[in-house]
Amino acid sequence: MQDIFVGVEHIGIKARNMEQAVRFYTEVMGFTLLERIKPGPVELVFVKLGDTVVELVEADQEPACQDGIVNHLALKVSDIFAAVKLLESENVIMISPAPMMLGPGRYNFFFRGPSGEKIELFQG
Repeated sequence: MQDIFVGVEHIGIKARNMEQAVRFYTEVMGFTLLERIKPGPVELVFVKLGDTVVELVEADQEPACQDGIVNHLALKVSDIFAAVKLLESENVIMISPAPMMLGPGRYNFFFRGPSGEKIELFQG
């Protein structure tokens, strides 16, 4: 099991005002802006401090925060398909129907932890 789960990929935090959040993390807290993308209806901004990456997830409406302000913990895995199979054998609650390809060799998958927390697996 330990060879599948490699480390923490990033922590996702909901941002009610993206410009304010980006300014705070980069100008006040000293994070480096890595990437701004909008792969769907929601903008995602990745910032980094040391070895820690924070993903700011656009959330301008209250219902978008139903999972909380700290939206998810993303874990880096060496084999996302093996990890999903392991989770299935443990009867965890799946959010994603299957690993989603984000690009060549890059995949993600979402599921719930034992207290309902949202966890993402990331390979790439």
